[in-house]
Amino acid sequence: MEQNENTWGLAFVKIDIENDQFNELLALNLGTEQKAREVFDRIKNEFKENKGEPDCIIDLIDEYGEIIEDYPLTKNQLITVASLLGHKIS
Repeated sequence: MEQNENTWGLAFVKIDIENDQFNELLALNLGTEQKAREVFDRIKNEFKENKGEPDCIIDLIDEYGEIIEDYPLTKNQLITVASLLGHKIS
């Protein structure tokens, strides 16, 4: 097995539209691809997608630091998801 296998995770990102910037608020290493996808899919199933111009997104990140998929949420949803996972975003 490859050593990089344990680096899949999620990035909680706030979008600054005015300044065209992405600000990472929280990065979580969830271990394997299976675990990261499981948590990411659960978030998608339990939280309604923000279909307007998103102010925040959650990225599914692979072992190379590449974004595999993202899911737009409101800032309040992002705070709730982080809290449910045992973390705090302000």
